[in-house]
Amino acid sequence: MDNSDTRKTPLKKTENNGAFTLKKVPHVVILPDGTKPLPLGSGTITSILGIGGMSNVYEIWNSHLEVKRAVKLLHPNYSLDSKQRFETEIKITAKLNHPNIVEIHAVGEWNALPYIEMEKVDGCTVDKLITDRGGLPVEVCTSIGILIGRALSYAHNHEYTLYGQTYHGIIHRDLKPNNIMVSNSGVVKLMDFGVARPIDASIHTTDNSSVLGTMQYLSPELLEGKSADIRTDIYSLSAVLYESITGTKAFPESNISTLMMHKIKNEYRPLDSFAVRIPARLKRLIQKCMNRDREKRPSSAEEMVAELTKIHKSVTSLSPESVMSSFMNTESNAKTVVSLKRQYPIKQAVSFLAAVAFLSCTILFIRQVKSHAHKKTPEPVVVINEPNISQVKQEKAQKPEAVKPQKAKLSSVTATLLKAPQEKIDDKKPPAGDLFLSDLKQQYGTDDLAEIFIREVKAGHLQQAQKVFMLLSLGQKSQKSVILFQLRMLESIQNYSAVSLVLSTQSVEDGEFFLIKARQSFRENNSIKCLSYLDMASKTRCDFLNNATLRQEMLYYKALCYGKEFDSHPSQATMKNALDSWFEVKLLFRTTPEHNYFQKAVLEMQRIGEKGKEIKG
Repeated sequence: MDNSDTRKTPLKKTENNGAFTLKKVPHVVILPDGTKPLPLGSGTITSILGIGGMSNVYEIWNSHLEVKRAVKLLHPNYSLDSKQRFETEIKITAKLNHPNIVEIHAVGEWNALPYIEMEKVDGCTVDKLITDRGGLPVEVCTSIGILIGRALSYAHNHEYTLYGQTYHGIIHRDLKPNNIMVSNSGVVKLMDFGVARPIDASIHTTDNSSVLGTMQYLSPELLEGKSADIRTDIYSLSAVLYESITGTKAFPESNISTLMMHKIKNEYRPLDSFAVRIPARLKRLIQKCMNRDREKRPSSAEEMVAELTKIHKSVTSLSPESVMSSFMNTESNAKTVVSLKRQYPIKQAVSFLAAVAFLSCTILFIRQVKSHAHKKTPEPVVVINEPNISQVKQEKAQKPEAVKPQKAKLSSVTATLLKAPQEKIDDKKPPAGDLFLSDLKQQYGTDDLAEIFIREVKAGHLQQAQKVFMLLSLGQKSQKSVILFQLRMLESIQNYSAVSLVLSTQSVEDGEFFLIKARQSFRENNSIKCLSYLDMASKTRCDFLNNATLRQEMLYYKALCYGKEFDSHPSQATMKNALDSWFEVKLLFRTTPEHNYFQKAVLEMQRIGEKGKEIKG
């Protein structure tokens, strides 16, 4: 036996009626730390994935199958009850075979410690998703709810034999965000049946209490010492949905006594108090599933999934699997923090409005007083009805000649642009071009015309930028930066024929250059070239365009191409590509729904979904 893994059983002194005797202490085994390739299960350890209170989880490499797997190994300081619970988890999980439940491959022992070898899911937990991204989009939350709800429905209705007896149904009892895995490809898996038990069986815990699981997600009846049933899992799944959509736990209290009090009373912040758009039907479902009285919750996971499916279809035409696949393949640069709605008490609101009204009246009165004090002559009154024509003529004859308003002094740039063509330039004055450049050089603090041109394009002064560009030398016009900003300028003024000419005569190794070529190809109705150039843009460095903007443009034009492909060749495959692409755009701009690309995505998904119904029909 490897000395790095086990040690000799030590002796411990125990008191027996005043006398001390020596007693052996069992299970003294040093667990692997994950740094050495020790044999475990069907392979060798490559790393440690997690350390829990009852077990460690390791990643192993199976060289025969060339796959990675996860091995859950019981701690050496186990008690009899914890070992029984672990063995029950092994037996229960091994009997489950569902696409949304982690698969068990083998069981065994390592240095007399039991282990479970299961599939290794490359991804992250829902808990990690919420930590990194904050509140998740509604369609992602409904997708997670549907997929985990299906797993629960399967488990709740599964018939199997355990310890020689036949049972119907398994209750998970520890459903929480940390026990739900989402793979990098979007597959959602329920795991960790460590405290699961048959619906009609009683399995006691280490401290002979029936309360197990994580406090924040436990149903009130478990805290009251009542037995668990399938509605216990329904409550926990709803608490997960609550947290997924708000980014906040329904019971966030860290003080155990406060947490217990709120849990037993089932007092949590209403969903209406969050400043986030949640379908009313989804709010009602979560509130129903989290009802303190389990008799008022849905009677089965199937009932909950059926309602979630209707809600899901009202917000997206994509399947839950497609939603999760797109979401996991979309990078997020910012965390969505869901804030609380501002609530103004009635008394404070009335006082505030009264103060505003008083202040407005005071300001108006002061302005009237000042206006009256500075007024030298009364304002003339214009009589519209029945004017006295002779009086008007007399007043006109006596009226002194009006003083012409003095022209506003124009800047040298504006004067040059507005100067009439026939006006002669004074030979003593510098040419208009010199005045124009002199003004810009002074403004930007540089004599470099290429730099001035670029900064004028950035500032959106496109007419002035064109004038500067005409004054550049051939060498300056061939600079990489000047070519790219020239293309930006031409696209901004929608001179697409000039864009095409520049693209055909110049070549720049820059992601922005390929992006512009993609946009021009789309304008020329060549979607295949557009997609090809988008691919090149994604693989080429951008020196003057930030990656976030590049990604936004790439996803948008990719969606446009697939949408056009669907319109030209409508089929299930082209419809799926188009909907998935527009969903990516919608997901990217979900925090700025006023953005044109977000609104375009919503309209296109609706249009394609409606047209898709005709295909199915």
